[in-house]
Amino acid sequence: MRAHRFILPAILFAASSSLGQESPRWAVVDLTTVFEAHPRTAIATAELTKARDEARKRFRAESAELKNTLQRHQELLRDGQREQAAAELEKANALERSIAELGTTNQRNIEEQFRRAKAEIMDDILRVVREFNAEMSYALVLDKSSASSNGLPQVLDAPGATDVTADIMARVKP
Repeated sequence: MRAHRFILPAILFAASSSLGQESPRWAVVDLTTVFEAHPRTAIATAELTKARDEARKRFRAESAELKNTLQRHQELLRDGQREQAAAELEKANALERSIAELGTTNQRNIEEQFRRAKAEIMDDILRVVREFNAEMSYALVLDKSSASSNGLPQVLDAPGATDVTADIMARVKP
C-alpha cells in the first residue's frame, strides 16, 4: 500500500524530466461523461435494449407455450392417449431446453456484443485523447471518474490540472 503513494510523484518526475519542463502540465478527463456522450453509446444501448426486449418476448412466448404443452400433456394422459401425451412431453422438453438456452447462451451473446461495442467506443475515445494530447503536450492525462478496486476514486485532488472533458467531448461528437 505504501508503494502506491510514490507512484504518481514518480510518474510526474519522470514526465517532467523527459519533457524538459520544470513543472509538468497535466490534465484530467471524466471518461464516464465522455463515454455517455459518445454518439455510438446511445446506439449500442438502444441495440442492447432491443435485443433484451426481444429475448424477453421470446422467453414469455416460449414459457406460455410450455405451460400450454404441459396442460395438453396432462389432458392427454387423463384421456388415456399415451402416445400423444408422450409427443407433447417431448415437445415440452424441447421448449424447456430452448428456454434454458435463452437464459444463458443468448444473454451471454447479448452482453458480449455490448462489451465489444463498449471496447470500440473506448478505443475511439482513447484515440481522441491521444490526438488531443499530441497537440496540447500534457505530461499526463488522468481519468478523474475512475475508481480503484475498492471503489474509491483514483484521482482525489489534482490542483493545477486542466479539466479537458469538454474538449474531448467536442471531438468525439460528430
